[in-house]
Order: sequence, then structure tokens, then C-alpha cells
Amino acid sequence: MTRPSAAASGMNRWQIAAVIVALAVVVAGKQYYRHASAGELGWILSPTARMVGAVSGGDFAYEAGAGWIDRGLRFAIVPACAGLHFALAAFLALALGGLGAMRTPRSAAGRLAIAAVMAYAATLVVNTTRIAIAIAMHRGTIDVGGFDHGEVHRIEGVVVYLGGLCALYAAARAVHARRERHALAR
Repeated sequence: MTRPSAAASGMNRWQIAAVIVALAVVVAGKQYYRHASAGELGWILSPTARMVGAVSGGDFAYEAGAGWIDRGLRFAIVPACAGLHFALAAFLALALGGLGAMRTPRSAAGRLAIAAVMAYAATLVVNTTRIAIAIAMHRGTIDVGGFDHGEVHRIEGVVVYLGGLCALYAAARAVHARRERHALAR
């Protein structure tokens, strides 16, 4: 039995290349994140800490080897808080979702770049939301009803990240639909 060619499966070589690149980014990102320090994750933790501080009223300062800490809140934003797994999932979803428009090398590169920028921005917003909720739980302004705080924090993360991915998907679909309407109107 022979395998169907890329043309028979409906994918062109730029789409296949984009899938390979997207998967390589995810694998490389997971490898990088596995051993990254707070300083090495500063590109995502620093803006997250600033945004969380603005939302929560906190004052996070970088401490080498630890992360961004607000001693008054007794709360730290550490590498585990980076949201990099969310960023990688968002990037992959956006990259794969944009495959249909990747017909040339330029369109494939452009769509992958847009997916990376959108995933980064979404990660900052969603992660800020998640950490601000965690701070509210830590302060006691959100009652966890006697449940284990660690378990509630994990569940909160899953719910916020899933909601963030759903919102990102809805936004991407809306942009795509608007572009299609605009293209048909020409």
C-alpha cells in the first residue's frame, strides 16, 4: 500500500514545512524550559511580574536565583509561573490553525511569526490573570472553602489556561472570518 503524497492529502510543501517548524519550536521550547532559571526566563517573567504588580498592587523585584518577589505580599513569581507550556500550546494551535493560508514561503513565515507574537501576548495576559487570582487566594480575598491551597491553585491554573486557549481560539476565528469577508468584498 502506498502513502498518499502531500498533494493528495491537500497539504503543500510550505504547510508541511510550517508544521515541522511549529513542532520543532514546541520541542525546543520544552527542552529550554526544563532547565531555565528565572533570569533566563526574564523575557516572559519580567513583563508578567510588572503586569501582575499593576493589577494586584504588588511591587515585585527581581532576586537572582529566585525570581520576582514581593516581600510584602510574601509571594514569588518563579520559573514554574512562566506559563511557557501555555505559550507553546497557544503557538502550536495558532500555527496549525493558520495552515490553510500558508501557500507560499512568505505566507508560511508570516503566519508562524504572527502565531508567535499572538501566543506571547496571550501568555502575558492569561498568566497575569492566573497569578493575580492566585495572589487574591493567597491574601484570602478569594475563599477556597477549606480546600488545599496547592490543589486549588493547580485547578485555577487549568481553568484559566483552558479559558485562555478558548478565548485565543475565538479571537483567531473572528480575525480569520473578518479577513475572509474582506477578501470576498474585493
